[in-house]
Amino acid sequence: MLEYAVPIWEVTGTFAAFWVVTGDMAYPMLLVPVATIFGALLTVFLVTLVARNASVVFGEFITKRKWLDARKLYKVYALSTLLLGVTVLILLSSLVSGAGVLSNGAGALSTPFDIVSWASQAGSWLFLLGTLLITVGLAPVFFDLRLFAKEGLALTVAGVAVSLGAFYSYSPSLVTYYLAVPALLTIAANLLYLSKRTAAVVTNKAVFIAMLSVIVFSLQPLVYPRFVGQALPIDALTTAGPMVPVFYETTLVGGAILATILGVYMWAVSRPPRLP
Repeated sequence: MLEYAVPIWEVTGTFAAFWVVTGDMAYPMLLVPVATIFGALLTVFLVTLVARNASVVFGEFITKRKWLDARKLYKVYALSTLLLGVTVLILLSSLVSGAGVLSNGAGALSTPFDIVSWASQAGSWLFLLGTLLITVGLAPVFFDLRLFAKEGLALTVAGVAVSLGAFYSYSPSLVTYYLAVPALLTIAANLLYLSKRTAAVVTNKAVFIAMLSVIVFSLQPLVYPRFVGQALPIDALTTAGPMVPVFYETTLVGGAILATILGVYMWAVSRPPRLP
């Protein structure tokens, strides 16, 4: 367990730190407004993240197992991970639609996030439901569960339809031809898994993550060139002047280091098991 859990944790932790640094450099003028608007939501995210990381550390390395045994810690890990995911989805849905921010006609940078206002919009719940259906639908592909291949395809198709409905409910202008790319690629992952000839390809973690990356990046029109309900122009908030070349240099160097770490991990897990 340790030889697989620890490297994954190190890679994802390094990626998170790298993302925070590059995000700070790319959008320096956005930090204060985002902290003002989403301060409470970000606090929940950070507290949940600490609880998640602490539980997995104690779950793997704890030696005194009285009332606080590994089973209870893994339950904390599962619940905190679920809450962490929901918090991220709420934040993402608000950044796309402005739900919970653009209330009562106020400006996008002057209204603290209102969870009640966010929950009052049907698109918010459709966004969560669609993401949940897609996640469960792609799970058989990621974990190579042939028994649920057809059910996974049905759930993924339903999730894509619900997600498109969420975007349309937020604003019809969000539903464009560009969304056909992530929608078709998401469904294609399940379709490839149905055939035994292509199942081995799509279940390869490197291929799966590559497809997932293309899907995520192809959703860019939802937040570019304007985000938070198409109220804020991104280009007006990006870094400028002498920091631009520094940003590119940091991104290239940090990306190379991260790719190296990920490559070492992939090499380690692909080695044949050692016989005792």
